[in-house]
Amino acid sequence: MRRPLLACLALLLALPAPPALAAGTLVIAGGAVAAENAAIWQGFLAARPADSRTILVVPVASGSPVRAARAAAATLVAHGARPEEIEVLHLAREDDPDTPEVDERQWAANAHAPEEIAKVARAGAIWFTGGDQSRITGTLLERDGRDTPMLAAMRQRLADGAVIGGTSAGAAMMSPVMITRGDSLVAMLAPVLRDDIGTTGRDGGQMALAPGLGFFPHGIVDQHFDRRARLGRLTRALLAPGVRDHFTRGFGIDEDTALIVDLARGTGRAVGAGSVTLINTGQASVSDVRGRLHADRVVIGFANSGDQLALDTQAITPAPFKRPLEGREYWNHQVSDGGGMALPGQTVEDVLGNDLLDNRGTRRLERLTLSGTEGVLFRFTQNEGSRGWMGQDPDGRRRYTVSGVEFAIRPVRVRVQELRR
Repeated sequence: MRRPLLACLALLLALPAPPALAAGTLVIAGGAVAAENAAIWQGFLAARPADSRTILVVPVASGSPVRAARAAAATLVAHGARPEEIEVLHLAREDDPDTPEVDERQWAANAHAPEEIAKVARAGAIWFTGGDQSRITGTLLERDGRDTPMLAAMRQRLADGAVIGGTSAGAAMMSPVMITRGDSLVAMLAPVLRDDIGTTGRDGGQMALAPGLGFFPHGIVDQHFDRRARLGRLTRALLAPGVRDHFTRGFGIDEDTALIVDLARGTGRAVGAGSVTLINTGQASVSDVRGRLHADRVVIGFANSGDQLALDTQAITPAPFKRPLEGREYWNHQVSDGGGMALPGQTVEDVLGNDLLDNRGTRRLERLTLSGTEGVLFRFTQNEGSRGWMGQDPDGRRRYTVSGVEFAIRPVRVRVQELRR
């Protein structure tokens, strides 16, 4: 069941705050993590405390829990884990007919099972597979939104210095407010809904939010960020009524990429193939134009492999191989505004790095997205606070880092007419 956001956000805000996080690590991966991505898998393994090497794989998000757990375990072994160190948490929402030897539906209530909670209590590393994030919260949260005994045990392990990681759905559930579904364009053209705990549904369409597990207290996480063009939906989530007064920072994580978080220090490190997009709505102005989102003074940037972040401020310390772009811009030309398949460079890194900060010829560019006659215009403006860095990473790829670009969203309506002879 889905309800208007304001009518249900009170549930989230009324819940007791989780215990203070003291010493643990998070590995928040944006999905589609390659089996050979050593920076992510070995980063997860290296974060285990010395006195607790057990790895617990949690497949509850998957529609194929046994197979998802086996795949994750095999990948972890390939990166140096010993098979005897790995356990599987028997926690699932539904049965996989392709594993007839196991009825995973019998695991649905195991967040209260002492033998499964004991696995959590001895784990130094806990890994959530991908799937549907609502399966995670629907199993680990009670119906009234409070912690199950198993979730309380996970919080305690994290506070004691363990590492909790997850990919795709296992990343989305990390933040206090979780995006459960939604398409970027629809999210900016329609109201935001709030999912009841445990609701599952297809991605796409109207955006919905729900309480997450809140392991990551610094903002809202979105995943598959580059591949699924989620800049609009993460910004919309931060600017939703009732949300924007409590959460002002968003972290959009690309596929095959992770943000490794040191909770004790409040810092993060980007690793992997893509980028972590940073959105700050603390000074944004928001209005409603005929039911559509209109926003100014959002701040956007991004970090990637080797860059360090101060999570409370989103200040970036670039990787050592990068140098400031100011005064060293490679390009000097006007960039075509617009959108669509004929326009190259549509990722955040391409637009803000290559086309804007590394280009003396423009200080503002626009990108247009349409569905029929309705759409949105994204406007990116380089100002006095904007900074960019660039360098070649150890694999020889040209990589940018950007901070402090002003971002605006404008709803538009257009008329498209085909020219005829």
